[in-house]
Amino acid sequence: MEKQFLMEKFNDYFNEKFEEPLEQEELHIVVLGKGGEEGTFAELAETVAKKKNIKYNLVNVEEAWISQKDVEIGSVTIQNSDGKDKEVEIETHNSIIFVRAGAIQTLSAQAIISSLQVIGFFLINDLESMLACDNKMSNVIMLERNNIPTPRSSILSNKKSIEDAHNRVGGKFPVVLKTLTGTQGVGVSKVNDMASLVSVAQSLWKFNAQILIQEYFDMESDVRTLVVDGKIIGSAERLRQNEKDFRNNVHLGAKTKPYKLSQEEADIIVNAARSSGALYCGVDTCLHKGKPYVLEVNGSPGIRSHFNAYDPRDGKPLGKKTDEEVISIIIDYFSSELNRRPLMRLEAGYIETVILSGLEEDPIRAKFDTGNSATATMFHVDTMEADGDYVKWTKNGKSFKSEVLYVSEPKRGLKEFDKRPVIEHELKFNNKTYNAEIGLSTKDTASEMLVNRKLMTKFKVSINPNRRFILSNVTEKNDGTDH
Repeated sequence: MEKQFLMEKFNDYFNEKFEEPLEQEELHIVVLGKGGEEGTFAELAETVAKKKNIKYNLVNVEEAWISQKDVEIGSVTIQNSDGKDKEVEIETHNSIIFVRAGAIQTLSAQAIISSLQVIGFFLINDLESMLACDNKMSNVIMLERNNIPTPRSSILSNKKSIEDAHNRVGGKFPVVLKTLTGTQGVGVSKVNDMASLVSVAQSLWKFNAQILIQEYFDMESDVRTLVVDGKIIGSAERLRQNEKDFRNNVHLGAKTKPYKLSQEEADIIVNAARSSGALYCGVDTCLHKGKPYVLEVNGSPGIRSHFNAYDPRDGKPLGKKTDEEVISIIIDYFSSELNRRPLMRLEAGYIETVILSGLEEDPIRAKFDTGNSATATMFHVDTMEADGDYVKWTKNGKSFKSEVLYVSEPKRGLKEFDKRPVIEHELKFNNKTYNAEIGLSTKDTASEMLVNRKLMTKFKVSINPNRRFILSNVTEKNDGTDH
């Protein structure tokens, strides 16, 4: 039975609650790297952080471990962060964690990253995208899958595969050989004939290297473009200085200068960055016969260049910027809470089972509604009535009394559904317990529970529209709309 439960004071509540963005001084920048290998980026990040009065820590994942964690409040203590017993405490609400290539080279280091990811920390980048970018064959596959032009490539697994792989990349010489992992041009060779190809491949196999053969493009320069959250922030042309070395890496002596992208180049670069899943990456491109090609996507790009820069917020050109200024642009962008939301890699079905405290014997068949921007998850109850600042409600013969936090007034277009008292109630999903904001309704709704985006964010899940009950047991159908 629905009654006049809304008190006068309920009208004082706002439907939407906004949180003020953090001041930069409240942020905490953490760089996860490998001892002695992350100097350039880490030092620049530290310099910028100090100028902005932002807390900064460099964590050497070869030495560190997670000694304490509180998943509920999103707090973690990293022990021995510098190999000298230094303790670092980080929290999910204000941390920006940069994951560098050196931080993914061992399983123990990956375990630290994975743990932070599961707890809900904001990582630039998460483990999946870092591993995809780190492996050159994965790089090729993700580019080809998204129809992004890239040099033809093939795996060399043994001597018998050499001729076939060579034909797959065009059957011409020279070709490029690359180890599947490696940065800064290490593990990259140019071979000019079949005898050299066999010899170099066999030499690499002796060291258990996995090898990629790639079509060769003759070029005097390539372009490194930095992309943040699908937005270009700077491009630099890298010009080879040593005529005897075909590689254009800055670490090998290449010179750089600001580069202005064509619209065709910019479109291909943005698509390549998005295909990787990386929030921050370097996309290396070249022009071959007048057409742009993506050479690779780097999830841990070096930035020792002078860039033609852009504002990631509106795309406006900023002119020539130094590497330090580019780092500042990146930090400014991710200072906004709206731009600092972690990716959800855990997949859930569009229908899952949720168990509410006090209703353990009656599991709820809940729809995960990604279009639901209501302030609270809708829950259909049998009866409810007001009692001061509290609401009494019943469900499946059980009675409850809950404090009203505020009142939600969801609408579809201009049509108002109903006014729902929002309460906090404990529930369990995927073997974890949460305190959730729930809007109670006695209206004739099509679903017993509609989980909104806010609660899905708490669950840290993304939704598969083709499957149900991925993370929970099946519950009986309660309406005719969830086939």
